[in-house]
This record gives sequence, structure tokens and C-alpha cells, in this order.
Amino acid sequence: MKFGLVGKNGSGKSTVCEYLAGQGFSVYSLSDCVRMEARKRGLSEDRDQLTDLANDLKKEHGTAFFAEYMMAEALRQAASTDGLMVFDSIRHGDECRYLMAQGVRLIGVTCALEKRFERIQARQKETDMVDFETFKVQDQREASGASFGQAIDHCLELCEFMIHNDHELDDLTQTIDEVLNNVA
Repeated sequence: MKFGLVGKNGSGKSTVCEYLAGQGFSVYSLSDCVRMEARKRGLSEDRDQLTDLANDLKKEHGTAFFAEYMMAEALRQAASTDGLMVFDSIRHGDECRYLMAQGVRLIGVTCALEKRFERIQARQKETDMVDFETFKVQDQREASGASFGQAIDHCLELCEFMIHNDHELDDLTQTIDEVLNNVA
């Protein structure tokens, strides 16, 4: 089984990944490509800097570049993964289409804007250190396609499954289990 996760910042994608990892899935984040490159270049890892770098890399290598890179990495490790893979941080339609052509089934994770902001404030990652107004601007830029390499709203339209993650963790895990049972 291969899944890909699409969702906006703070929607719960990482929590879904953690749960699936506990079920034996290997997790591959497309954002890891950007973070590795930022470290190589000595750049900060704030959200705007990473977004700009991701867009530059996609302009240079193509908009499906991160998906292609992480799929190749996953296939190199396939013998040790039992074929259970989840790809996180999918942000462009070309990434979706590439992964779907590789047999990946897309899951959209959604959540209300205010709830997502509460979550990022609680987790306090470097990319989360913003006020609500900045969060809304970043969110709109990533969702709408105004950022060259990101069009999350379009990606959500391509998802086969949708998880609405506005409730408690138990509700989320139950919904994930329902998706897994539908696919098995």
C-alpha cells in the first residue's frame, strides 16, 4: 500500500504519518528535499525561505521533482518497507499526478484555519513562529497556486480520500483505519 498526504499547514498530516508509521509504513516527506538543500546552502528553515527555495528547485528541476526524488528513495528501500509507504507534504498537482501514476493513493487532510493555527502555535517548529495574519497570508499563498510550486487546493481536489481532522486524535485514527480497511 502506498499513500500520499495532501493538506495545509497544521492540518494533521504529520500526525497521520506518525500513526501510519506505527502501522508499519515508511514515511517519506517531500519537504525533506527542501530542508536538506537549505542546510547545504546555509539557509534558515523558516517557512517563507523554504517555500522560495522549493519554488526555485521546482523551476530548475520540474514541478514533480520532490515526488520523483522521494519515490526513488522509497524504491531503493523497498525491500525493507514491505511496500507500505506514505508520502507527506505533497503541494503541487504534478507531484500528485506523478505519485498516482506510481500507484500512490492520495488522502487529503483538512481542518479549519483557526484550529490549524492553534496547532502550529502548540508545536512551535521553526516554520511555525508567526502571528495569525502571517499564517493566513502563507496559507493563502500555498493553497491558491500564487506560489509557483504550490497549489494545495488543487491537490486536495485530486485526492481519493478526505479526512476532516477538526476533532480529537481518536476520531482521526478511527478515520485512518477506515481508509486502510477500504483499501485492504
